[in-house]
Amino acid sequence: MKTMFIISCFLVVVSLGSVCSAHETAATDNAAQTVPALKPGDKGTAIYDGEYEFMPPPSPWELIRGGEGSDFVFGFYRKDPGKLQLESTFFAYSDEPYGYSKDIEQRADEFLKRFFWSSHVKMKVVDRKKTTVLGAEGLVLVLEGKDAIKGTKVRSKVILGKRGDRVVAFYINQWRASDSKFDQAAFDTFDRFAGSFRFLKKSFYETL
Repeated sequence: MKTMFIISCFLVVVSLGSVCSAHETAATDNAAQTVPALKPGDKGTAIYDGEYEFMPPPSPWELIRGGEGSDFVFGFYRKDPGKLQLESTFFAYSDEPYGYSKDIEQRADEFLKRFFWSSHVKMKVVDRKKTTVLGAEGLVLVLEGKDAIKGTKVRSKVILGKRGDRVVAFYINQWRASDSKFDQAAFDTFDRFAGSFRFLKKSFYETL
């Protein structure tokens, strides 16, 4: 229960800034009861819920399923060694990243208005460039921020792409003590996940 409490708090803090105390119980119960097993795909891939296929991260990454009202469909969490309990990495796939625009550039601006909005961390975009994701044009954002009071820092990477005419997102957040180094290998794992990602069936909106 203690481990799940830490995960639930972490997920809320690094997602879009909801208050941890309001959601920790629901997140804990959801993670414990509804996380499905990944099914093996081809050439080392994994299949989630019969809908998404991708290259999964190795152990000790743990699968976390997003619950009702969550900003992600599913993701992977890893507690990292370090001075602080917060030092960890989480990455996820989202069908409904914050915002409304179907234009990726505009959606990125909308998304950034809510990213870490209720935390004390002020995020700064250090890189923004076009990329190829899901077989089409996408956008990559790299952000960094610090909380001088708590002595922590975070690096995030957001990849926006399209599923049909709707914008979807992949993102990773890595927390560290202010004087610790970020782990680039975790970002490489995230890139393999996003780069290998494909849909096995049409979304609800694509069937309308």
